[in-house]
Amino acid sequence: MSIARIITVASAIVILGTASAGAAVKVIFANTAQYTDGTRYDASAPDAIRTHLQRLGARYLQRGDSLTVTVLDLDLAGYDMSSRGPSRLRVLNGATPPKIRVRYRLERHHKVVAAGEDALSDQFYLGRPGAASSSDAFEYEKSMLDDWFRDRFAAGRLQAR
Repeated sequence: MSIARIITVASAIVILGTASAGAAVKVIFANTAQYTDGTRYDASAPDAIRTHLQRLGARYLQRGDSLTVTVLDLDLAGYDMSSRGPSRLRVLNGATPPKIRVRYRLERHHKVVAAGEDALSDQFYLGRPGAASSSDAFEYEKSMLDDWFRDRFAAGRLQAR
């Protein structure tokens, strides 16, 4: 077995162990037909966003934390060209940043420690290092969620807005 494979397996074990032993993140997608991207948004987006938020929870939240994130609106980066043909093409430009509106509630040992609603947007998403070369269809949305999660929930930064 190669060193890279061993590291990958070990990392997966650590991540899964942390996720199951630590915090729980529940992600709800509310009124998806009303999203800015409407019913045309990529059907795999909710699963990708849910999985990403759960990974962030495993990384940043404390044992005993329970976070519920309700996605109220989703506007993926770029302009959706799929209405003009059968392809799933999104044209990216500075005028079409990713936007996600969320409501969150963080409980620590069954006591609410933070709750609120945030409108996330990343006007400079095209300038993120490495994002343009990523093969992840939701790289821009995930990077924006990384920033939000770290700023909102990382240890020592917890604050309600």
